[in-house]
Amino acid sequence: MIGKLYYWLHQRISRPDEKGEYSSGYWQDMIRQNAKEMCREHKGRLLDVGCGEGLFLARAVQEFPDMEFWGVDEWSGILARAEKRVKPLKPGVTFMEADASSLPFDDNYFDTVVCVNVFFNMESIDKVRQSLREIARVCKSGGSVIFDFRNSLNPLLVMKYKFAAYYDETVKDLPLNSYSPGSIRTILNTLGFRIVQERPLSFPIKLLAPIFMIEAVKK
Repeated sequence: MIGKLYYWLHQRISRPDEKGEYSSGYWQDMIRQNAKEMCREHKGRLLDVGCGEGLFLARAVQEFPDMEFWGVDEWSGILARAEKRVKPLKPGVTFMEADASSLPFDDNYFDTVVCVNVFFNMESIDKVRQSLREIARVCKSGGSVIFDFRNSLNPLLVMKYKFAAYYDETVKDLPLNSYSPGSIRTILNTLGFRIVQERPLSFPIKLLAPIFMIEAVKK
């Protein structure tokens, strides 16, 4: 009963053009919208790490037609869905199968790297650190990385993730993890990034916001 109610609500609050997609949802949509806003002044090459079904890229290629776009994901099936969605909008987008912690690109190749709705499905903070290290490697000096993470200081979020497998079948085989803002800031500092934007989402008290959006510039 709880599962049916969850899926009904999930469909009701998803964007009409994204209903039924694995990466649809209210929070996911909010994060993609904020990521797009953060990209507004950016130029050059943009990489979407963990691009999923291409929901962010489909918006970005229309909003920023002069940019060059790449998308990577470790799931071949979902990558095919991204190509089907995005290539009619911008045929030149390149898609590749790759893990976030091992990106198949040269050093300093991208002006902007976006990684949204991804880190909460990684198995540990070590995997997040490895992925951010790779993102730092492929990002140019002076380039930006834009990403989100779920906040472990929000007790309701932690409880939600603890019981998610009981009402959401799509996450039964996936980890659901949250991280402290302090640990993410430490990783970015260690990798040579300077945070230029930090947006708490979906709660008026910053410390307890369930989601943080980050834009950081590589020094």
